[in-house]
Amino acid sequence: MKTNKVLLWGIVFAIVVQLAACGSGNKDSTSQEKTSKNTSVETSGTSSGNYNGKSIAYLTPSLDVPFWCYMKHGIEDQAKNTMPGVKVTVYDSKDNANTQLANVQDAITNKVDGIVISPTDSASCIAVLSAAEEAGIPVVICDIGTDSGEYVSFISTDNSGGAKKLGEYVAGKLNKGDEIAQIALNQARKNGVLRKEGFEEGIKEKLKEVDFRQMEKVNRDEGLRYTQDLITSYPNLKCIFCHSEDPSMGAVTALKEINNDKCKIVGFDCSPEVVEAIKSGDILATAAQQPVFMGRTAVDCLKTHLDGGTPEKEISVDTLLVTQDNINDVYDKLVEVALTDK
Repeated sequence: MKTNKVLLWGIVFAIVVQLAACGSGNKDSTSQEKTSKNTSVETSGTSSGNYNGKSIAYLTPSLDVPFWCYMKHGIEDQAKNTMPGVKVTVYDSKDNANTQLANVQDAITNKVDGIVISPTDSASCIAVLSAAEEAGIPVVICDIGTDSGEYVSFISTDNSGGAKKLGEYVAGKLNKGDEIAQIALNQARKNGVLRKEGFEEGIKEKLKEVDFRQMEKVNRDEGLRYTQDLITSYPNLKCIFCHSEDPSMGAVTALKEINNDKCKIVGFDCSPEVVEAIKSGDILATAAQQPVFMGRTAVDCLKTHLDGGTPEKEISVDTLLVTQDNINDVYDKLVEVALTDK
């Protein structure tokens, strides 16, 4: 996974700009940079060591998505508890690869000591890693992943395994031959590919996948619109798998609008709304990631590296299968590892 250090940076930048421009849901880079929300916090703590004057940047895809807010909390809180005096700056990339590249350049200019990145997509992450490597700044990747490049550690969800367990659960609730569909993450993201393939593996012996829709913004409106589209195209649809929490709630709204109680919704990720929807029966189940825990782990890996140690290169985190049957049993665990953003 070594990058070719003889490549000119200008060529790398041009490639990323071209990749980002291909995303139908992305605005131009100028407008995105102007709306990027970058925040900094000074931390204090009681652990050994003094990190006064040290700084960390967290490059997040979009703080409009609850999942990334949970991860942000894990990063900031763990830095506060284990790296007293360190400054944490959060860069919101507004789901735009150009903006994320501009953000890493800003972080480099500000001479940060380390970077945690959740890439906007796996292809554009290559240029971000290349820029950080050239500047001598260590990077920990927290979720989504990269197609190539140098990094200290990669903390990821077991997307395939979690989606497969969810698919098996759905298969156990439906009849053989029932039709299902997916509202999927952009397949330019490695985690989106793994979720789609894992779910298909879980249902393949029993259910029939008829179609899928690919999201760009990963928001409620996409979940609503794509559910309306799928239900219209496939009136006998029995289940829709949404790859994220906000689209899952949009799908719930779409089904309620037409009084459809025959099609079930299952999701990936969690939120307080999803918890309530599971309790009420509006969502059958979800494979909940652990973003707070993942953020904490990312800081631990970066700290180990900065302290001269060698953290694990690849860390896979399990999902929690949350259903109507077990929601009360797993709720406290969910709050601890997934649902805290303050």
